[in-house]
Amino acid sequence: MKKAQLIFKNNTPFSLDFDDFYFNSNDGINESKYVYTEAFEWNENDEFIIAELGFGIGLNFFLTLQRFLKSNKAPKRLFYVSVEGFYIEKDELRQCYKKLGIYEEFKEYLEEFLNFYPKRKEGYYRFYFKNCFLDLIFGDVSVLKKLEFKADIWYLDGFSPSKNKEMFDETLMPHLARLSKENARILTFSASSFLQKNLKNYGFILEKVQGFKKREMLRAKVQKNEEFLDKEAYFSRVIKPVFNKKIAIIGAGICAATLAYELSLRGFDISVFEKNSSLAEGASGNECGILSSLILKPEVALGEFSQNAFIEASRFYKKVLNLKLNGVFEFAHNLAMEQRFLAQSQNVLFEINQKQAFLEDGGVIFPKKIVKKLFELSKVKLYFDYEFRDFEYKNEQFILTFKNGLKKENFGILIYAMGADTKDFINYEAMHLSKVRGQVTHLKPFLNTKFPLSSKAYICPPNDNLQVIGASYDRLNSNPKAQSKDDEENLKNIKEFLKGDEKLEIKGSKVGFRSYSSDRFAIVGAAYDEEFYKQNYKALLWTKNKKQSKAQNIPHLYINFAHGSRAFSTSILAARYLCALINDEPLGIFKDFVPCIHPARFLIRKLKKGL
Repeated sequence: MKKAQLIFKNNTPFSLDFDDFYFNSNDGINESKYVYTEAFEWNENDEFIIAELGFGIGLNFFLTLQRFLKSNKAPKRLFYVSVEGFYIEKDELRQCYKKLGIYEEFKEYLEEFLNFYPKRKEGYYRFYFKNCFLDLIFGDVSVLKKLEFKADIWYLDGFSPSKNKEMFDETLMPHLARLSKENARILTFSASSFLQKNLKNYGFILEKVQGFKKREMLRAKVQKNEEFLDKEAYFSRVIKPVFNKKIAIIGAGICAATLAYELSLRGFDISVFEKNSSLAEGASGNECGILSSLILKPEVALGEFSQNAFIEASRFYKKVLNLKLNGVFEFAHNLAMEQRFLAQSQNVLFEINQKQAFLEDGGVIFPKKIVKKLFELSKVKLYFDYEFRDFEYKNEQFILTFKNGLKKENFGILIYAMGADTKDFINYEAMHLSKVRGQVTHLKPFLNTKFPLSSKAYICPPNDNLQVIGASYDRLNSNPKAQSKDDEENLKNIKEFLKGDEKLEIKGSKVGFRSYSSDRFAIVGAAYDEEFYKQNYKALLWTKNKKQSKAQNIPHLYINFAHGSRAFSTSILAARYLCALINDEPLGIFKDFVPCIHPARFLIRKLKKGL
């Protein structure tokens, strides 16, 4: 990602990349208010979406946030999606506000923002403010094709069209229309004929109004939502209005906990049903673990998704739980991994030195504490000893049946998040799942390391007179009890970290079962109507490059599982994505990842081959 070349003229940021000021050098705040942040009225809907091209120093966002938080009549939640192609360093952003003399006015919001400001890497980053979500997208404007939302308002705030044609180019207009609600408004400082022509060509209704200290500027409205060619409609979301805000989540592990937290921010009434008698008795109940990322070659989808999940999980835990993460070491233990490390040597997330990589955004985590705290923050109703059996869906509500004849009813939405047990309730023909047994070993502290170490196995730093290593990986073993041979395997796999004279004393072990898909991606999304898919997409072998009919799902049933051993990172993106499906929000991820995690992907691959 390009670094912005920024200097100051008259105490105002000036771009050397575009030979232009970021905004009016004499009255930037009032210009921003006039053109953008006070040029529209709020509605009082649950969600309101503002999209912006050109985040710059964030002035439009902070003024919008300020107005939103002070408004008596405003939507319940604000989503603000902003694209920026030129990275400004954290200290430069702070300096901009100080030189403009507005630092103190925005200090509270700005410092909160800078505290979680990401590294210079293209990506999708979410920030949390009170009832407001900022999605900051680092990438050039072509990234619009990777986004999915329906905006109420657009801020087109690039530099002058004569100096930054790419921002206002005709090729962007169909994406602007696709990402807009009907009658969405487009606000811009410009009145250039270039922009007018491009907007008119795509059916936008134009209006010229008095500009800010200039003769005129444009405003536009989306005339109607046209049908856009969708060759992958089977992966698109199907919006079904939710009138019953009661949600039932089956399972009480990390996927349920992160999802419950995100749903609680949207005002849902959440009940969580757990078959065990207490929290974290399953795979989310280890004494400690590590937060890290796969290091695969660039452009490999699984590696890109893992990186995105990792950095967003790190930022989420630091923000929501005030978690202290001081880094993790990953080691390449074979030639293939060495080659991957070499290919990622320029990636800012990985500090790579030959066969080792240091990920400063990772570190040791304490799963039980994380799950417990997220449920507390979510204010959910937790039901223990509720072993799920089945459901009925009648009169637009779910009636749940549990072991021993227990019943709970009147839920508008049902979500499966039972980890490895989900495979017992989801029986799609093309979805091949593995239930993998993993055993960690608890040792008396033997290695004084500040950082978790990960290679063939991992070693956590000592904690409470205990050091955890692991984990074994066994697809064929369903024994829930610890086995000495697995402890021996774990000890064998950490030999590279030992001098040879350590006395290793085993204090205990823990077994957990994790769910894996055949392609190693999580399975997250709406439960699809299998018969509908087989009937309507049976000709994909010949029609895969043509427009497809709209998908059909099982109403208000969602699934979230197969996260394998990395659920503490991938569950964050999964939770955001499910909230987007339920609530019609910005996806929270690049839509390129949807075909990778969609429950129907296995069937679609099969149909594309004509099988």
